[in-house]
Amino acid sequence: MRNLCILGSTGSIGTQTLEVIRNMENKVKVKALTAYHASEKLLNQVIEFKPDIVVTFEDPSSEWVSNLPANTKYIKGMEGIEIAIESSDMVMNAISGVAGIEPAYITLNKGKILLASNKEAIVCLGDLIKKSKENIIPVDSEHNALFQLIKAYKYENIKKIWLTASGGPFFNKSYEEFKKAKVVEALNHPRWNMGKKITIDSATLFNKGIEIIEAMYLFDFPVDKIDVVVHPQSYVHGIIELEDNSFIMHVSPTDMKIPIMYALTYPCRTSSPFKYVSILELSHIDFYPVDKEKFKSIDICKEVGRKKGAYIPALLGADEEAVNLFLEGKINLPSIANIVEKVLNKVNFPDPGDIKSIKEIIEWAKKEVRNIFSLQKVQI
Repeated sequence: MRNLCILGSTGSIGTQTLEVIRNMENKVKVKALTAYHASEKLLNQVIEFKPDIVVTFEDPSSEWVSNLPANTKYIKGMEGIEIAIESSDMVMNAISGVAGIEPAYITLNKGKILLASNKEAIVCLGDLIKKSKENIIPVDSEHNALFQLIKAYKYENIKKIWLTASGGPFFNKSYEEFKKAKVVEALNHPRWNMGKKITIDSATLFNKGIEIIEAMYLFDFPVDKIDVVVHPQSYVHGIIELEDNSFIMHVSPTDMKIPIMYALTYPCRTSSPFKYVSILELSHIDFYPVDKEKFKSIDICKEVGRKKGAYIPALLGADEEAVNLFLEGKINLPSIANIVEKVLNKVNFPDPGDIKSIKEIIEWAKKEVRNIFSLQKVQI
């Protein structure tokens, strides 16, 4: 039986991971659960799965703590995260955004297997975790698919790798409609149910641009051999293009439980306990080019992937804060890319050599976003 720590257990990926484990007939033992808030949802998870350790950053009430199972120990904050990671063989990093970077670094430094759902951690730590790459199993559906495909072929036979994008809610909309979109429209993703930040990143395709950088580090491919194609059905999760002009695709239903289950059982596979979907239900399949005028994010992220270094944490910090401005109703969707670009043009730092410097650049970028907004007052 494998021992697992879930960082961010109350979010979408954390919740689905527990659903997979619930249906896996005692193949995985949940050793630790962590979340930011001491919520009723986390308490119910702890009562059901009875981990040895539960961690929050928010102070729990005395009543909340008193309801924990007898053998579950409560620990607060980053100290608790470190102990939770140490308790397990595998760590599912389901923390969203830049908050997941340091826990991923701790996980790999302790020699644990990282089930990587947090893309920010991989792109920021890429140059710091090269020696630990064998301990990383991608969980994102696209990188999990490529992880499986690339292992089946010789590196030198692969001409290109392709990430698929659903296109988000604005794929078939004009630039003017994209520009005038309200928050509620941007949060209405056609295929996936995700948190607000990642959903807005899907609407601008910044998530896909960041995934290009992630693939560059995970698979040792130059950024110019990685591209994105819009695939609205979201059945094809990854594609490799071989030197003989063949395309090999990974196809499955749009269900995150499939890559989660693969990551939990790797290198083995297990029968799925979930609903069967026939191949006939996975048709038809379309591919379209990315509209680079509407989705400037792809070219911005590719340029960051070429430059690397301080540009990567600056990109993440700027995007996260610009998304917050959009969610606050202060800027429109195209302004996210424009502001990120302005922040990147101001980068003048040496390459970050540790977690502390990465976090400092992220915070600098967030402040720069607010400065740019306050000076220019970019309005919807």
